[in-house]
Amino acid sequence: MMLDLVVPFYNPQPGWEQKFVRQYLALVERYFGGNREAIHVIIVNDGSKNRFTALEVDYLKKHIPHLKALCYEENKGKGHALRTGVAHAITDYCIYSDNDFPFGLEVIPAMLQELQNGADIVTGRRTRGNYYEALPLKRKLVSKGLELVNKHVLRLPVTDTQAGIKGFNKYGRALFLKTRTERFLFDMEFIMIAGRIRDLVIRELDVNITEETRLSDFSRRILQQECTNLVKIILRKKHAKQSKEDLIQR
Repeated sequence: MMLDLVVPFYNPQPGWEQKFVRQYLALVERYFGGNREAIHVIIVNDGSKNRFTALEVDYLKKHIPHLKALCYEENKGKGHALRTGVAHAITDYCIYSDNDFPFGLEVIPAMLQELQNGADIVTGRRTRGNYYEALPLKRKLVSKGLELVNKHVLRLPVTDTQAGIKGFNKYGRALFLKTRTERFLFDMEFIMIAGRIRDLVIRELDVNITEETRLSDFSRRILQQECTNLVKIILRKKHAKQSKEDLIQR
């Protein structure tokens, strides 16, 4: 197998399992020569109350030969779900994506190619594409505000940390598993601690959202939670610069 693909779910829509299989088969046929042995798929049920039944998971297993399904009862947030999935990765390279693949399937082999060419972490960059045109106003303001925090407060190596797709090798994986944020700002925390590794190679990949992708707005409760998480990330204690080999030795 060439790649671990980690995908979180929370209360998916009816027919989600059939849609996911269609996307998986399209990915394999278009970009991996039809080789279903190429991808180890890890799905994480983040405490869904609706659907994600044993029957639906069995349907996935019939079509995806290398599938690991992880489930827990309480909803703990996207950051927790992805750490759970990434902890079960078994190949040299790992990519995580939202389950609707909002940036299309072609970004996955493109990200894998960057990793094979020497990147330790590859992150999607939405600022040069069509992403902001499709955002609700409140979410657009939040996204722009986070970019300013990334650039001027945290001084991160990339300013767009929140794209729902990233890839990494064993060094990036070790760093990702050090994150603590349970919900949406785990991406920012990940890039922040990655920026402290002096010889880590971080690359950006321009992405566009697909025409069928619909972007929802944030609720007030989520905004309040993420403001608290943002303060925690900003105040997180800084450590001395490390090399990436230190990550594996510990």
